Amino acid sequence: MNSPPTRGNGLPLAAMACILLAAFTASAEELTLAVANSTCDAMKKVGRMYQQQQDDVALKYICKSSGRLAKGLHGKAIKADIYVSANRKWMDYMVATEEVSPEQIVQPWGNALVVATPLSSNITNFKWEDLASENIESILIGDPGTAPFGRYAKQALVSTDLWPRIRHKIRTKKNITLLAETLAEASPNTVGILFFSNVDNSLRVLQAVDPSWHPPINYYLAPLKTAQSNARVMSLLQFIQGDAARAVFVEEGFKLASPPSPGDHG
Repeated sequence: MNSPPTRGNGLPLAAMACILLAAFTASAEELTLAVANSTCDAMKKVGRMYQQQQDDVALKYICKSSGRLAKGLHGKAIKADIYVSANRKWMDYMVATEEVSPEQIVQPWGNALVVATPLSSNITNFKWEDLASENIESILIGDPGTAPFGRYAKQALVSTDLWPRIRHKIRTKKNITLLAETLAEASPNTVGILFFSNVDNSLRVLQAVDPSWHPPINYYLAPLKTAQSNARVMSLLQFIQGDAARAVFVEEGFKLASPPSPGDHG
């Protein structure tokens, strides 16, 4: 049986590689990003771009609904350096609980709601009012209490007087990734209301939701107070707002930020 290749010190090459990787990990500064679930894939892409420039940084991601993240950060069940919320409400909560300084908040991107269905569905010529028809058996939305995309969906349904008529069909999911996965495997008479950026090739968009039916969909980004004096954290935040990162978000289906509105508390 052949022995594993070794270096001059007698250590196998595989062992040497593990030692070097462990040494790098130990020396790299780890930053944790608590990000709204809908931004997770895009943020990871941006993070990899940043690490190509700053190879002594290790990035960790906690991807959950904005409300679950905010409550976890305030309750100390979650520790992070940067927080990304999919609406104004939960960032305001972070300010009120003194986890975030208001002057550090930026509003980099926006999104849009759509109604989608599994590829297996035969639903055609869909209109918003069809949500109340017998042809639609189930409607998947996010949990309005903690998931902003669910809150926006409920606001659109309430503002168009559909909520009382379709409430019995509503099935809620705790985050948008889970909703998209569930919808892809759902029966053909199921639809979901979710962010456009989370529609993949397993789903088919039936209709864009009229943006006048809910507050503007904007995202909010800020360092935690405990991290805002960290130069590396601030460097990463600056990179996330740069042209290269913005291009990634546009490619992923997000919109560049719209002007803030006094009523933007979605």
